[in-house]
Amino acid sequence: MRQKVMIGAISRTMTRKDLPQVLAISRENMSAIIFSSWGVEYRDEDLLHILLEPSALNEVLELDGRIVAYFSVDERNGNLFINSIQVQKAYIEEQARQRESPAIELLVQYTNRSAMEFYRRMGYRLISRQGNNYLMRRTLDPGKGPRFVGLSFREETLE
Repeated sequence: MRQKVMIGAISRTMTRKDLPQVLAISRENMSAIIFSSWGVEYRDEDLLHILLEPSALNEVLELDGRIVAYFSVDERNGNLFINSIQVQKAYIEEQARQRESPAIELLVQYTNRSAMEFYRRMGYRLISRQGNNYLMRRTLDPGKGPRFVGLSFREETLE
């Protein structure tokens, strides 16, 4: 089994014994999104169908015996297709806190309204526009670090 060490974690090929943790990560991250977007309940069976496909390449990121992230890719029409990428929310926060970061930031393409709305529900706020992206930030401890000061995006503001 191939292993690679990253940020104190090990990247390795997913095994069947990893499936309960992988499904839990996906369920935690995706249940509310799937229900609010499509009005249907999240089903583990849908992800299992993808992960158990013989041609799928599935890897996990493991830290101290627990799965904190995974990805699944496959080949479709001669191209690499990303089936799923999930990172446990607690792991991202843990990494930020270990680095004593006051916040987590990410970029979202300014036309991707659904992603911006998703991140807003997760506690991220618009900070600035950077080219074709919005910088979004989620403060970990509101009493520490830089404070977000609201920006006016006018027609680009999420309602």
